[in-house]
Amino acid sequence: MPKYIKLIVAVITIGFAFFTWNLFISMDARATAEQDRLVAQAMVYIDHGLYTRSIPILHEVIYEAEDDANLIYTLAQAYRSAGRLANYRTSIQRLLDYNMPPDGMTLTDVFLEAFEHDMAVRGTRVAVSLLRQGIEVTGDIRLVELYEENRFEFIRRRAYFDWAGIVWGNAALILQGEKWGFVNRSGNALLGNRFETATNFIGNYAAVQENGQLQIINRGGAHQALANFTAEHIAHFDGSTFVVRREETSDYVVANWSSGNLSVTLNVNTFEYLGRSSDGIRSVKNEGMWALHDQSNRSPGIAFEFIYENIALDEFGRAAVNGRVFVKQDGQYHMIDYSGQRIGLPFDEARPFFEIGGLAAVRRGEKWGFIDANGDAIIDFIYEGAGSSSSGLAPVKQEGLWGYITVDNHSAEHMEHFFGRMVIEPQFLDAKQFVSGIAPVMNGQGWFYIVLIANE
Repeated sequence: MPKYIKLIVAVITIGFAFFTWNLFISMDARATAEQDRLVAQAMVYIDHGLYTRSIPILHEVIYEAEDDANLIYTLAQAYRSAGRLANYRTSIQRLLDYNMPPDGMTLTDVFLEAFEHDMAVRGTRVAVSLLRQGIEVTGDIRLVELYEENRFEFIRRRAYFDWAGIVWGNAALILQGEKWGFVNRSGNALLGNRFETATNFIGNYAAVQENGQLQIINRGGAHQALANFTAEHIAHFDGSTFVVRREETSDYVVANWSSGNLSVTLNVNTFEYLGRSSDGIRSVKNEGMWALHDQSNRSPGIAFEFIYENIALDEFGRAAVNGRVFVKQDGQYHMIDYSGQRIGLPFDEARPFFEIGGLAAVRRGEKWGFIDANGDAIIDFIYEGAGSSSSGLAPVKQEGLWGYITVDNHSAEHMEHFFGRMVIEPQFLDAKQFVSGIAPVMNGQGWFYIVLIANE
């Protein structure tokens, strides 16, 4: 091909490319100008309070520029002003999901705005959940403060009882008069007060006595097994065995049941008291002294010797939790591990750990504090009474009344500010552990349940 023809082709190609580029530039400029015009028109409507007219225009613009945080936020405010709160919240959530704060705002500011809306419109539970999301994303102290202030709001269940137990297996024992019954984890009736004695549900089953007959029942109250003896007291139940004191004897024995043949058998060994087996360890009392029976065959394990003056037990009869047991010797409580080795210093009184990784309430002199499984004092001895922690909370007594402090783990920069903080002010005559957001407490009218709204 001659050189002049190549030159002509090159010129035409360059000219076409230049024309096309200018065409694209011109089209883009026109599109931008059109968007600016539409936004300006929408803002005029907003300035005049015509929010419903601005919304479709902003939608059209955002469709072309979907990642424009300023436009999305403007649309959200138009929705809110027009009373379309669900659409407003959806638009705000879009900013949060994509970490896109509008100009002049931080992502924390957007979370705070959404929180204010959720508290007013959707309730504490949703609002607290939003704060958890915001803390994970930003770690901002303002969100942590709001989270700690609001997640411990509670509501009271109306029913009062003569005694109320800690929730276990999504149900709890209650006593009214001389009869026992059950409530569910919301504090509402599960089975009425009709039993002479009863244990907590383990899974789907509980041991009860009704009309003088000991039996295993399911959550619907249907009989699963019947015994040929009458119980004066049923201490504990673990799903396959239970500890019972028969009417004809003052001693406790172990009874076993099998769902296969619906039979109940008794162990021949009797004791003054038998605790519930936990981590393979059961407390045993005989002739006024206590021992620990390690049924797990650990090596080394705790020797089965009646050498303790007392053993700290929780409401469920457990002594061994979190790898530790509190035993009393020479007038003081010592924390030991499952080999029998002492850990840390002794105490004047102790409550067993309630959960793995929790804190145990212990007393020195007149005051109670909290220790961890290493025996280290985590919270100073400043309380008149205390219960071991559960679900990040611990009941404590000050000036004659019980409230709750938080012992949740926080990030290092927040730990000192929030750990050990009183989050439910002292107002109860007695209080027990929270489990799944519900705890039994007592006032002058009796025992009742409080439920954290964030867990509802």
